[in-house]
Amino acid sequence: MPNQAKDMEEMLFFSQMLNECSPLTLLQQILMHSHHAIVITDADEQAGYRIVYANPVFCRHTGYELAELVGTSPKILQGPKSNRRVIEKLTPSLKERGFFYGASINYRKDGSMYPVEWNISEIKNEQGEVTHYISMQKDLSNFKRLAEKVKESNENFKEFYLSTTKKNKSAENQEVVESLKSNEKIYAGGLRNEENADLFEDAFFDFSPDELGALGNKMDKGTLSANDFWAENPIDEEDISALIESIQEVDVEIGLLQSQGQSKERLENIANGFKEVANNLYFCVEFNDGALIIDEVANVLMILDENYDFPVDTLMTFNKEVFEWLDGAVISKHTDNIFEGENNTIAAGNQLLQFLR
Repeated sequence: MPNQAKDMEEMLFFSQMLNECSPLTLLQQILMHSHHAIVITDADEQAGYRIVYANPVFCRHTGYELAELVGTSPKILQGPKSNRRVIEKLTPSLKERGFFYGASINYRKDGSMYPVEWNISEIKNEQGEVTHYISMQKDLSNFKRLAEKVKESNENFKEFYLSTTKKNKSAENQEVVESLKSNEKIYAGGLRNEENADLFEDAFFDFSPDELGALGNKMDKGTLSANDFWAENPIDEEDISALIESIQEVDVEIGLLQSQGQSKERLENIANGFKEVANNLYFCVEFNDGALIIDEVANVLMILDENYDFPVDTLMTFNKEVFEWLDGAVISKHTDNIFEGENNTIAAGNQLLQFLR
């Protein structure tokens, strides 16, 4: 009954408002003077949800006249870079929940693209049957440009920090490093998870047709052998020694965890070891994605309850991938492609995080 009471209350206030103007005039004013793009479609899934009305803002965003839009499906706004994964969720979500919230790339009449946020809700008749859908849309072009500027600022500050501090390990500087890594994980394609999916994938950042999102920094890096990588000698010998020491410490702690069982101290030791590995890799731009996934595993292990049951084999597999990647790329330097091991590490890290969260 609470829902019925709420509906009756809303109808009461709504009817009072209609005493001052007709329903048609009110609807016209809302649609025509909204600052958001609004489009109304029928509920015919088979016909592609044909457009019955689009307000002036929607027409301006898309480049179409109202007469050109009416009777067509919103599919005319889709193109090669529209997010198929998001679009495929639309109909099931409308049927199950009566609304849909997401984002993709739209194509204007002239073929140009723009990122757009959708907020779609069902409209029912007095019998409770869905007759139409109304979609409020927002052009996210400015938001996307701002997000790209934020990412660029983070990268620039990282370079400035490295050039001025020489990776000083004071507590204050470590806080800066942690903040930089935290910011960068927002854009890291390899770190998509349930915690940020709604905000950064399905809503604002997932403008591209792949899994990375528009700002994902895990691009196809191609192939680079260890020999070619080390021709530039990008990592200091001191950092390599620290890296090897950290890897060895993690190996020992995981061995103890396997033989003697799980404890809070052991999990924290493993986390600290992974954290050191990540810190030593983070400022090598080629290894950013791998460093971030290792750091994320460390953060989760650090707060994990000692009685939390998870398959230790997945932790061992992740550690094995980390070691094989760094052995081939940094220690023995024998790999033909330093990024292959990094990709394996990211995959194993994401699998492990699924069990730990």
